[in-house]
Amino acid sequence: QSLERKTTGIMGAVLVVMALLGFSVMACEAEDVPAGYLSMPGGYMMHESCIHQVGDESSRGPCPYKVLKTAKTDVAAHSDWSVAKSDVAASYYSDWSVYAQTVSPTEDGFTYFASNWTVPSFPEAHGPAKQSSVYIFNGLEDGGGVHGAASVILQPVLQYGKSGCNLNPLKWSEWFLSSYVVDGNGRAHCAELVSVSPGDIVQGVMEKAVNSNEWTVTSVGPKGVSVNTVDMKDTILNAAYITLEGMVIYGCDSYPPEGQVTFVENAIKGENVGDISWTEEIRHDECSQGTDFRSDGTVALTWDASVHQTQ
Repeated sequence: QSLERKTTGIMGAVLVVMALLGFSVMACEAEDVPAGYLSMPGGYMMHESCIHQVGDESSRGPCPYKVLKTAKTDVAAHSDWSVAKSDVAASYYSDWSVYAQTVSPTEDGFTYFASNWTVPSFPEAHGPAKQSSVYIFNGLEDGGGVHGAASVILQPVLQYGKSGCNLNPLKWSEWFLSSYVVDGNGRAHCAELVSVSPGDIVQGVMEKAVNSNEWTVTSVGPKGVSVNTVDMKDTILNAAYITLEGMVIYGCDSYPPEGQVTFVENAIKGENVGDISWTEEIRHDECSQGTDFRSDGTVALTWDASVHQTQ
């Protein structure tokens, strides 16, 4: 098992985090990945030159390459792979699987969002050629809670598997924390990867500066901290999410075997933001995905990793 966790396939990297929404897109077949592009969650692909490490000065200005959108899954008959029902378990999808969301009651949006959660066990399956990845995060967007309407997203991400911000194959079978920003210019900004282990308690924090619209995204683990900052200019972050996301998911065993991740001590602040009310969003149901909202503000995302095993 240790050898398997340290040895992964050599296929190209996948960019994690974020649904890049609101950018110019054009459709292409899922198997037709243009040279220089990396696959992204939700069926998007971004050019490698538009994925940056924190401090990279070349990340200024709009990305000169279009954001591409795949038209379908690998073998599914349906054309909208964002709605994969239980009868398409033989195909794969890349999307937010299940999530909780809340929207700011005022036009001023949010100024702070923090959550704690525990790193789950390693998934039992990693997909064909080690292509499956899992991302667990709290995040902020500007789309008002409308799926596909956001132009930016901030995410402290707990990730298992490859990504455009993690190009080292030896790190594709371990859990890592990283702070991500996808801006309105079609660029992704990657902060340091921090190693974490199953059972570790981690924290994701997004905080707006007092006198400006500069935001700091912080991912905290026992072994280190990953920090990313961004000037949001005139953008208002008005939608908060707690999310389980899957990349190239062929079977439910690509998710952690516990079947649950619980976000505790969820704190959201903003001008005239009172008690928070969460809404369940299930985009995929083949693993009995669901949510559990508790009276103390805890949010649990749930699934059954024992059904629809990877073939």
